[in-house]
Amino acid sequence: MKKIYITKDIKNYEKGLKILEKIKNYNIVSSEEEFINIIKKKNLTYEEEKKYSLFTVKKGKFLKKYYLDKQLEGIKEEYYLSYENNCPFNCLYCYLRDYFNHGAFVFYVNITDMFYELDNFKKKNIMISCGIMNDSLVMDNLTNITSDLIKYFSKRKDLILEIRTKSNNINNLLKYPAKENILISFTFSPDTIIDKYELKTNNLKERVEAAKKLQSHGYNIGLRFDPIINIKNRTNEYTKMIDYIFNNLNTTRIKDIGIGTLRYKKGLRQKVLAEKNTDLFYNEFIIGIDGKERYFKKIRIDSYKEIISQIKKYGNFDIYLGMEPKYIWDEVF
Repeated sequence: MKKIYITKDIKNYEKGLKILEKIKNYNIVSSEEEFINIIKKKNLTYEEEKKYSLFTVKKGKFLKKYYLDKQLEGIKEEYYLSYENNCPFNCLYCYLRDYFNHGAFVFYVNITDMFYELDNFKKKNIMISCGIMNDSLVMDNLTNITSDLIKYFSKRKDLILEIRTKSNNINNLLKYPAKENILISFTFSPDTIIDKYELKTNNLKERVEAAKKLQSHGYNIGLRFDPIINIKNRTNEYTKMIDYIFNNLNTTRIKDIGIGTLRYKKGLRQKVLAEKNTDLFYNEFIIGIDGKERYFKKIRIDSYKEIISQIKKYGNFDIYLGMEPKYIWDEVF
């Protein structure tokens, strides 16, 4: 059964034609809506939906501002690019499970429109993230999108590009000279968490080795410890992870470190538990000011302090918290 779908209009774009050179067997649909309806009629699990993909043309904007509740402290990833939705990874906590109504991979080929939007973006020294609606690298062998992004942002030194991933698919990145305004960020978790909750992703060693190769090539690396999950032996597991990462990476090429704890909308928990027998939600949670469920204040603060204390053994770094109010920042720092 063919699980790759396209809309005919991708043939009007260079990126669409290049992708069609790589995929020979596909179905044609009239629209993204038709594709989603086809998937939904099959009554697939979320994991099964992830085996499907669509290549089409985006009708809306590519560049979007990250929504953040006014009571939460600002984050570095103020803007993001939405040229791609979902990925083949199956992280149980992923908010995209609740954000989209399907798990299929969707790629928009009209990237010339995306770069036109960026041409008209006049703010300076702003971080624009790739990896909010997707994993930036896992499908790069097919889409080759990082090559396009690097070529563009190499000429836009007034902006910072973050390429965020859990993948070790870094071949395209190694083809180009590293630039100071292009940051490759890896989400890291202990292997106990990867095995249980980050299904089909690269393990900790593979992610660290990929980050190390990129540093040797000249790239600056961002570390993302988000979400921290309150597992049994949390302190020991995260301490071992921190030690492994910092003993293997070049600390002078660590640009910044983002830390956050597990948070989700109620609908996500219901969707995951309908398909998976998991203990991910066994802790007691409260509803935060942004409407998301999260750990009690003490668990979050203790988690942050433990990790930051361990990190500081290796030097002083630019560390920030993800989606936390000011009073949490004040207690942690």
